Amino acid sequence: MKKLFITLMFIFSFTIAAFGVRDFIEGTDYTVDFHEKSPEMAATLRVNFTEVVPEPAEAEKIVKQNLKLYGDKLIASNKVIRAEKKETLYKNIIGSAWRANVTDPANPIKIKFNENLAAYVWLGKMKTIVPFPDYMAFLKKERKNFKKEQRLNKSREES
Repeated sequence: MKKLFITLMFIFSFTIAAFGVRDFIEGTDYTVDFHEKSPEMAATLRVNFTEVVPEPAEAEKIVKQNLKLYGDKLIASNKVIRAEKKETLYKNIIGSAWRANVTDPANPIKIKFNENLAAYVWLGKMKTIVPFPDYMAFLKKERKNFKKEQRLNKSREES
């Protein structure tokens, strides 16, 4: 009787541990859609959760893992850096998580990681992952620097 009780307790604790540390498996629990429309535009990465919807922290972790993976693939295939007219252009990837909409399957629902954040971006120039609002600030800064450089070049040509 004691052996049976110990065996049942072992099986029960193993089952609890197995479900407690469950990892999401690509292809079973979620799919990844990666799209590149044009070289000038940022690529998009959508993590679509099929049946099991994770906590926002777990979805955030999965999006960041896939952004790093696809960013490394772009680096390996030399698509991140392109030299064009004496300037180097970098490819960025915008990543977000989505879950199936039960009432309207054609319109999935975006998973928010926290109150103001629903996407992360892999920056090709810095090879890091940043929140979407930081990406927008980065783009504004880059545009400001670009305009400043254009004015400098124009003034040099006029001199």
